[in-house]
Amino acid sequence: MSHCITTVIETQRLMLGEVIHLIESHYPGLGPAVRAALAVFGSLALAQRTKPLTLIFEGASGSGKTTVLQMVFPIKDSKVDLVYRSDKFTPKAFVSHAASVKKENLDKIDMLPRLRNKVLVTKELAPIFRGRQEDLTETFSILISVLDGKGFISDSGIRGRRGYDRPIIFNWLGATTPLPPGTYRLMSQLGNRILFFEIDAPAPHQDDLLAFAKSDTGSQAETDCQKVVNDLLAGFFLDHPIGSVAPGSIKIPDHLSEQLVQWASLLVKGRAEIKSERAFAGAAWEPVAALPAEVPYRVIEYFKELARGHALIQGRAEVNEDDLELVAHVAISSIPGHLRPLVRELRETGSVTTADCKRACRVSSPTARRYLKELSVLGIGKLTKGETNENSQDVIRLSRDFAWLFQGLAMDFRL
Repeated sequence: MSHCITTVIETQRLMLGEVIHLIESHYPGLGPAVRAALAVFGSLALAQRTKPLTLIFEGASGSGKTTVLQMVFPIKDSKVDLVYRSDKFTPKAFVSHAASVKKENLDKIDMLPRLRNKVLVTKELAPIFRGRQEDLTETFSILISVLDGKGFISDSGIRGRRGYDRPIIFNWLGATTPLPPGTYRLMSQLGNRILFFEIDAPAPHQDDLLAFAKSDTGSQAETDCQKVVNDLLAGFFLDHPIGSVAPGSIKIPDHLSEQLVQWASLLVKGRAEIKSERAFAGAAWEPVAALPAEVPYRVIEYFKELARGHALIQGRAEVNEDDLELVAHVAISSIPGHLRPLVRELRETGSVTTADCKRACRVSSPTARRYLKELSVLGIGKLTKGETNENSQDVIRLSRDFAWLFQGLAMDFRL
């Protein structure tokens, strides 16, 4: 039965502060990613959910994305049975058609029903998000059905018709190294069901590396962080069982609802598929148009759940600017990687030149010009072309629809 949250849970909020303080003392810069992961858990407490919430941590090797996921793994004698750990799987494992298994035993190995009311945690998703176009298409065709939350039914010549024609709601946390543009193109064609959180932890100072080399407490740090995160989740779900919190009891003020819609609009625009042409054989491909973006209703629902989960895990009954900054970071992290630095620059300064793009994206002038033109055809910016000489600068400024993005020295959820 749903119940309303009417008071701030002070002890829980203090506990979260202590957890993040401990984590930052061992792993500087990972606090925001941990809070994002906890928000995904927190959303399990919301009632009336119809779709899984998926958040994938993206970052270079060694950025800390796996470290964050390991903190939510259950400890021995854990009081929380919420994690379904699968370090590696294929989407076909959701509903199996394996010929080597007796038909009457297939239900026992299907992964999908075991995920109900849990968080699937996958440490390395790069193999799923990379590969041949045909393989990726098949992978995402399964994922979009599973992530719609209505079960999954498939047919094969070996096992016939198998699956689950009922709602199965779970959440998904994973990690991957930066994705190629082709994966984003495919996701844009099939719908925006997967959100990302870019981890860009600051490079350690030489003194920090030396201190780490002299220390033998690395394993203890992992144990301590995992324990406090487990304790936090145990306390949270003792107070807020799965599906027990009426969504409307976590208020979203009108001005923040407007921001949430704006960030959802940016995500779907930024992920729209871009069409490119070349003027003649051998010429460089140039972006010329963007296909229509997905209507952002689904993304708005995801962002509402993420913001409310983030508020809940902090013991609040109202979404605030801190929650929306998480949404903002996820929105920008969920557009193709080469455009993210430019969107962040536009957010801070309102305009980006070819030289700015070269610096931010570490690319040549022709590539920088192409990136700026992509933002233009997507409708995020308005491009002003420079002169034809080599030293001229193209400039892109925010379009009218996205003028709200510029807010001077913007906050950054990663800080």
